[in-house]
Amino acid sequence: MKNTGNEILLSVVMPCLNEEETLEPCVKKAFAAMKKMAISGEVVISDNGSTDNSAALAKSLGARVVREPKAGYGNALMKGIKEARGKYVIMGDADESYDFSGIEGFVKLLEKGYDLVMGSRLRGEIRKGAMSLSHRLGNPVMTAILNLFYRTGISDVNCGLRAFTKEAFLKLNLKCGGMEFASEFVVKAAKEKLKIAEIPITLYKDGRSRPPHLRTFTDGWKHLRFLLIYCPTFLYMLPGAAMFAAGFFILTRGLFIPFKIAHFTVDYHVNFLGALFAITGFQICMFGLFARSFAYIRGFDRHDNFIARYLKQFSLEKNALIGLAAIGLGMVFFITILVKWILSDFGALFEVRKGIVGITLIAIGCLHISFSFLYSMLLMEYPFEAQSKDVS
Repeated sequence: MKNTGNEILLSVVMPCLNEEETLEPCVKKAFAAMKKMAISGEVVISDNGSTDNSAALAKSLGARVVREPKAGYGNALMKGIKEARGKYVIMGDADESYDFSGIEGFVKLLEKGYDLVMGSRLRGEIRKGAMSLSHRLGNPVMTAILNLFYRTGISDVNCGLRAFTKEAFLKLNLKCGGMEFASEFVVKAAKEKLKIAEIPITLYKDGRSRPPHLRTFTDGWKHLRFLLIYCPTFLYMLPGAAMFAAGFFILTRGLFIPFKIAHFTVDYHVNFLGALFAITGFQICMFGLFARSFAYIRGFDRHDNFIARYLKQFSLEKNALIGLAAIGLGMVFFITILVKWILSDFGALFEVRKGIVGITLIAIGCLHISFSFLYSMLLMEYPFEAQSKDVS
């Protein structure tokens, strides 16, 4: 592991906001670990507006201090990591909850070719008083949601001790300035297909006399919100498709067989529910398609092959014609039923069920045309020729 020359191999980055109580042992342990590994390295303290003696203390210990005026855990880390000079970076909190003397295992995995090495408190040890009950319950739930959406395979998404190559970090182009930075890092690493490993660690009770900066419910919601917003398939397309399928089933069945509850015929009333499901589900799916396309075009998700193909084949004219066809079919459906209903002196009430289908088709056709024009606005400056090479 020994490196030659004056090149800095490892940067240990710690975000700092009034950590004077616990900063010294963290910095000393990091330097001692690098000395033991016989590698050249540095400790970077990213000061996020400390009003105590943290910055001066860090400098006296030999650490390099950079300042980030924008408040936020993610902002502090992004600043510190960008300023880091090492090929490898290890990030961790400066509150004594993580033992920086045990970072050798992280570096060994990076040298084996991994891009990101996550610490796992849940597969390691959590000392008494180190993690609250709400976090013990919330972390596995948040990790399970992450793995359901993104299939990362990790066990502890919120662990703050992790190592990675500087090259991999710059590739991810991270944006989140708050605590959700931890989730964004893992999500984008998975989407970019980085090589990820895990290593069990011990979580210690932090050494501060004041409460932690982390706000359990507010920051937990920010993590969940990010996971949902960043996964339009689960947020929009699957729920929308389920609603549309339910609505389509209700409308199709209602054309031929009136709905009954017990011995009572509900007749066309259930069909209104089917129309609501079909129209709402269709619109939610369109939101999902737009969100996935936006993410692909802006580089948030560059590996969505479905959207890559859709973009290549999309045509405003073709989609508008599909919408007009739905409107035309709905008009034929509705006018025919309406005429029959009027000619029967409004006696053929069962025809109303077919009229609802016609109205639903008209509404979906109008939505499809409107969406097609909106989608075309999104693509006005999109380089189709350049992206067509990405489609396999």
